[in-house]
Amino acid sequence: MTNATRIDWKVPLVLLFTSAIPLAAGIARLIGLSGNPEISTENARFVAAPFPVIVHILCVCLFSILGALQFSSTLRQRRTQLHRVSGRIVVASGILAALSGLWMTVMYPIPPELQGSLLYAVRVFVSVSMLISIFIALAAVKGGDIATHRAWMIRAFALGQGAGMQVVVLLSWMLLIGKPSVLQRDVLMGLAWLINLLLAEMAIHRWLPRNLNLHRGTV
Repeated sequence: MTNATRIDWKVPLVLLFTSAIPLAAGIARLIGLSGNPEISTENARFVAAPFPVIVHILCVCLFSILGALQFSSTLRQRRTQLHRVSGRIVVASGILAALSGLWMTVMYPIPPELQGSLLYAVRVFVSVSMLISIFIALAAVKGGDIATHRAWMIRAFALGQGAGMQVVVLLSWMLLIGKPSVLQRDVLMGLAWLINLLLAEMAIHRWLPRNLNLHRGTV
């Protein structure tokens, strides 16, 4: 593996690393639901209606893993067909992840101690924004506007990766300050999505234009 290739795969590897903990938690949730779980405040809604959370976890796994790989220019340039096929899976899984996330936020009877009014509003906003971002990206690529397509898919990916940053933010708060209150937790979780969006905008404005000029013909 050349030095350039190592650098090219750094971003996907970092994204996969930050996704590891929430993905592992999701898989553990699926395993728990497949047996005869003891019902608690935390899982009662999932036991009563498991289908939405199963769809959400499976789609988030696909979106996170395949989405991270889309950041490799090597994949886009040398494995064009693979990039396009995996990209379609990313889009489909992203739409289903956002829809199932929205459904769970609105329809599940989530106790106030697990989701306050602020977090409810943030989750609805994030789900809707993720859907809008993906559909804008789809419209752009169909029109041949690759720059807009990539920019909006990066935004959608940032929104879909909120759980990874939430682990970092919440863990940092707990180590430095202690267990957050319900309101503090809601604010911190919203902050994690904001950080992801800021990082996405930095990537779009500092990295995307230069790379797009070099590889304008690759979707």
